[in-house]
Amino acid sequence: MRTLVIFSNPDPTSLTASVARTWAQAASEVDGDEASVIDLSEAGFNPAYTLEDRRHYNDPSAPMPQDVVPYQEALDKADVIVFISPIYWYTMTAMMKGFFDRVICRGFAYHPEDSTPYKLAGKTVRFEALTGAAEEWYAEGGVGEALELQIVRNTFNKYCGVDDVEIEYVDHTGEDDPALRASQLDETRRRALAALASARG
Repeated sequence: MRTLVIFSNPDPTSLTASVARTWAQAASEVDGDEASVIDLSEAGFNPAYTLEDRRHYNDPSAPMPQDVVPYQEALDKADVIVFISPIYWYTMTAMMKGFFDRVICRGFAYHPEDSTPYKLAGKTVRFEALTGAAEEWYAEGGVGEALELQIVRNTFNKYCGVDDVEIEYVDHTGEDDPALRASQLDETRRRALAALASARG
């Protein structure tokens, strides 16, 4: 089984990067499993929707933008896909949103002719949301519901045909507490192993 971890944070020493490494390490500990990590900043991913993207969307016979293809190939090969992003102004980072816009697109994530689920159908997906405040704050303020509607129900359930998808929170990220950081990574590892077990059925 293959796990693909994709994260967005320009700081390689960030908690976001540590969460990504924890997921990959957990996956590599499972017998026979493979894990790979894509750091969108290090990879130089261009999140800006281009004219080439637009042309492909309007005409499926037009070529997929070449810089997008390797990411789609990596997603296609993966059984478990993990997206990791801080929440800025109540949504994912611009880099991660650009990844959704450009890579998880028509002709790949859903069929160009009838919009039925396509290349991602049946996979296991997790979205790790790193938040400065407590998870409860996001739930009480409606932000959690908005993320659930956008990411889980519409993007992955409806368009991609992914049933096993969850948003998981790593909260209180602004606190400079080594014990809290260790606890957060321990919990990340526990969730990762649970998701991998779920994917295996």
